[in-house]
Amino acid sequence: MSIALFVDGQFAYRSFLPKKFDFNKLRDHLENDLEDEIDEAYYFCSEPKDDGVRRFQNVLSLPPPKGPGFRLKRYWTSDSEIYWPEKMGGGKVVHPDSGEPYLQTRQKAVDVGLAYHLGRSFSKRGWDKLVLFAGDADFHEPVQHLVEYDNVDLYLVGPLARISEHLRGFARRIYEVDEEPLASDLEWSPDND
Repeated sequence: MSIALFVDGQFAYRSFLPKKFDFNKLRDHLENDLEDEIDEAYYFCSEPKDDGVRRFQNVLSLPPPKGPGFRLKRYWTSDSEIYWPEKMGGGKVVHPDSGEPYLQTRQKAVDVGLAYHLGRSFSKRGWDKLVLFAGDADFHEPVQHLVEYDNVDLYLVGPLARISEHLRGFARRIYEVDEEPLASDLEWSPDND
């Protein structure tokens, strides 16, 4: 018996705003609640653009008890200019004073990487519980396969409203990190530093 923990970093970050989230507490909570040990933990994110985010991501890779013991999978980002729809006049969206175009940054390949490593990890480690801190319907096919054909128990983490209905039906439980008492239990505190 063992647990795999897969986290979409952007989904996790947006799930807990404006508070800070403590992944050590999450790991402890999951292991206690599921009465099992996390065998593999992955955190999928984009390459950090500043030192603060890089330090945070590096702490995630520290093994317990100092950190949650994630294997970091960092992917690239892509910037693109934003344009108004034609019915609103078209053209670039720009800053009203400087005229500088607004750029939208999107992370690339995170969902594909997560799905790939999900299958790879299961084929090598054979865990029987998957904790997925993600809500994207793109994970429907690999999740369905693991649950229906490989008898993996799925546990989802995140705000219920942000988890796709395409995933919910496969879950044994959803850990709603935005609801009490879990929200307070998993909140980061300065005492943790």
